[in-house]
Amino acid sequence: MVPGGNLAASIGRNTLFGVVARVAQVATRLVTVPIVIFHLGLGGYGIWSIIMTTAAYMRFGSIGVKSAFQKYVAEATGNGDFETANKLLSTGCAIMLLVSLAGLTPIAFFSRELATLAGVPAEFLSSSAHSFTMLAFIMVIANVGAVFEAIVMGGHRVDLARNFSTFFTVAEAVAIIILLHFGAGLFAMASVMAASEVGFIASCYIASRKILPQIRLRLDHVTKSVVRELVRFGGSYQLVSVLQILYLSIVPVTVLRMFGADAAGLYALTTRLAGSALMLPDALLLPILSGAAMVFASGSAAEMRTLINKSFKVTLALGLFPLAFIAIFGPMIVFAWTGEAASSLRVAFWLVCAAGLFQSFSILGLVLYRASGRALLDNVRQALQILILLSIAIAAHRLGFYGVLAGLALAELFGMLFMLFALEKAFEAFRVRFLLTDTLRLTAAIAVVLSAAGVALLLPVPAVSNPRLAATLQLAKVTLACLVAAWPALVLTKSLTGTEGRALVGAFLPRRGRPRPEPRPIETAN
Repeated sequence: MVPGGNLAASIGRNTLFGVVARVAQVATRLVTVPIVIFHLGLGGYGIWSIIMTTAAYMRFGSIGVKSAFQKYVAEATGNGDFETANKLLSTGCAIMLLVSLAGLTPIAFFSRELATLAGVPAEFLSSSAHSFTMLAFIMVIANVGAVFEAIVMGGHRVDLARNFSTFFTVAEAVAIIILLHFGAGLFAMASVMAASEVGFIASCYIASRKILPQIRLRLDHVTKSVVRELVRFGGSYQLVSVLQILYLSIVPVTVLRMFGADAAGLYALTTRLAGSALMLPDALLLPILSGAAMVFASGSAAEMRTLINKSFKVTLALGLFPLAFIAIFGPMIVFAWTGEAASSLRVAFWLVCAAGLFQSFSILGLVLYRASGRALLDNVRQALQILILLSIAIAAHRLGFYGVLAGLALAELFGMLFMLFALEKAFEAFRVRFLLTDTLRLTAAIAVVLSAAGVALLLPVPAVSNPRLAATLQLAKVTLACLVAAWPALVLTKSLTGTEGRALVGAFLPRRGRPRPEPRPIETAN
């Protein structure tokens, strides 16, 4: 267990590994997206985004259950009961193999019909269908192999799993660029994705054997005695993950079917940029889950309230500014990035960024709610969100493109409010009003920073003949203005206290400056 005084530093360090992986993912997308659009067109990129969404659905076995597996491994490292962990993981893997085969085999055999049903145009139909078939078989392996990543993470080597992820993300992007240069299409890109999945699983398998050789997956460890526990804990994680994947697939499929491949490409561009803005809040989630579970187990209501309040404050600080920046300057970023200048991008960015902000708080609420050991209201929230989006999808032809995106923002707003209600039910010491002061201060600080960007936009830049280069120079100018104004804005609005600033630096740079007190006396005292 991490001593209480080092909890913030531990969360910060683990978050840092996640940030590195997310930065690599975002950077590779910044490079590959315009190249894909150049070779396949905006419509081709829209279809590629549908393939990636479908692949995310096929990973359903590696999302929820993996978290349960990680918990079982971490418990075994603490209490030494590897026998129980072996039974839980072996039985869980056997169940996931059966579930994956049952769920993905129909996709493999009816891929063409599914692609047609999704509205894939005729010129992309064959390559899309072949991609679905190949990915279905690969994802069976990935779903079962996710246990090895869980072993690495549960063995307290988050850094190793993140390093593997970063390597294969970069390698995948390089391979896709090379294949597109030689005239390859969607199926070749999907094949690279599949190879990356297999390589990541193989790396985690090798690492898991070295880190925790006590964990063994064997047929004689498969037993009925642990099925109830797997269903109770792992099944609840699995359910909310499957519902979330289903939820995320509704809007892109609706946009493709109702408004065509070009609209799907525009939606994919806006969501890619909004997703990149949320990489820091997303990287915070896994460390928060561990830290919140530890604090909740300690029984300290005051510490739990503080952790929840700080979690929301950090999420707001890390998410609101980049999303607001992208909402304002998103069309300029897309033009400098890809050369696309569709007039519909401006409103689309505002709606998608609003949905992204609500989603970041909703997911944080889910993670904190899970730390309490409860597993009902988060599933209810996801089911209700699906019903909202399905209603929007049914009325899409009347609502139009903007109406569908507004419906997405509405569904995310509902999810955020519902999870705040769930947190008040789960933690007696937490109340939503505790968040208002920090929210107002941070919002004021971000308004000051964006005002500085608006002033900088009025300043002249060197005249250049290339319009995309001119847009890039404008973006560099406003970004620099934001960086210069950030610290004065935080001080002026009192958004960041001195203690919080020192804790933030100490979390990400724990070995620099003055040495930290050793936690060993606390551990030996136990």
